[in-house]
Amino acid sequence: MILALETSTAAASAVVVDADGGLLGASLSTGGPLQARRLLEGVHEALSAAGVDLDEVATIVCGLGPGTFTGLRIGVATARALAQATGLPLAGVPSLEALARGLAADAAGANASAAHFVPLIDGRRNEVFAAVYRRGSPAAGADLEPVVGLTVVGAAALPEFLGRWPGAVVGGDGATLHADLLPATVAFARAVAGPSALMVARSFLAGSPAITRGFADTLPLYGREPDALPRARSLSVPSNRRPSP
Repeated sequence: MILALETSTAAASAVVVDADGGLLGASLSTGGPLQARRLLEGVHEALSAAGVDLDEVATIVCGLGPGTFTGLRIGVATARALAQATGLPLAGVPSLEALARGLAADAAGANASAAHFVPLIDGRRNEVFAAVYRRGSPAAGADLEPVVGLTVVGAAALPEFLGRWPGAVVGGDGATLHADLLPATVAFARAVAGPSALMVARSFLAGSPAITRGFADTLPLYGREPDALPRARSLSVPSNRRPSP
């Protein structure tokens, strides 16, 4: 069994799944990044719903981000603490890839032939974190392949960025926030509101090459500098510009 956590957006979730990705238990807290503070409580809820104890879990997996700095710090730290306390293996999955896999799973009907999936996560500052994926070949060991890696896109540039991928399926809280800027050439998957712990678990089970393993590599993927910098660093940044992403 896999215990998965995801806290990159305003929703903090935890799930327990079996070796085939079947959902056994889940919890969800919404309302903002501070909801991640309930994550341990959510872990207990998910385990209880699954009817298992933590020592019956085989691996702990967390979403790495990018997303809210507070949520990511809490989520990854919680996963690391649980793994350290139990001796269980620790792994991480980029949240954009997990979201892309959720978009691919949701694509049906008119979107069944979609070749590209564009996950968008709210990056604040009137920007979104974005990436582009395409369908891969399961026979080659990859059901999704990255086309464009993690990038920060300003809201004003979103129509031009998405215009490069006609027919793509787009979703996530960044897409919801800027729905009025999505071009008519893409399909908006409104039901896929953001990455979830279930998407993280299934991405891990899919064997993504982007998976991290162990404490040294399973760290938050912020995507850029935080808004609040330590004083010594902030003084080194000219007042007329932001730190580079």
